[in-house]
Amino acid sequence: MSEPFVLHTSGGLRWVVHPPQDPYGDGYVYTVATELHDDGMTASTVAKIDGLYANLDCTLAGFMEGLVVEWRGWNGVRTWTSLERELALDARHDGRGHVSLGVTLRAPGLDLDDTAWSARSVFVLEAGEELTRLAADLSYFLRT
Repeated sequence: MSEPFVLHTSGGLRWVVHPPQDPYGDGYVYTVATELHDDGMTASTVAKIDGLYANLDCTLAGFMEGLVVEWRGWNGVRTWTSLERELALDARHDGRGHVSLGVTLRAPGLDLDDTAWSARSVFVLEAGEELTRLAADLSYFLRT
């Protein structure tokens, strides 16, 4: 089994993504166990994400690659959400060379009234090489 993908800061903030699993064996939907660790908080969930046959623009890897293409900046917030909202990312560019990447985890399962628990942490990344390396590493990890 391969090692998990980890995004971390020197202050101890960590986002951990475990290797994708194919629960149905058909390549269409994967599950990933994921965790957030921040200042004494630990949250974990299992997210359903698009598999091998999804349009790249809809995938987590595609979302990250899209941020890299626009590394010089964009207006507003860009978002990506897993199939059942257990994992969500939002990205903001400050116009000065940094991207704030918010990672939100939610309780797995159907949440029609939006009352399930959630946890969110924000990573600040350099918009050029650091963001490019993160996107490449995460894309490679999700495709292997």
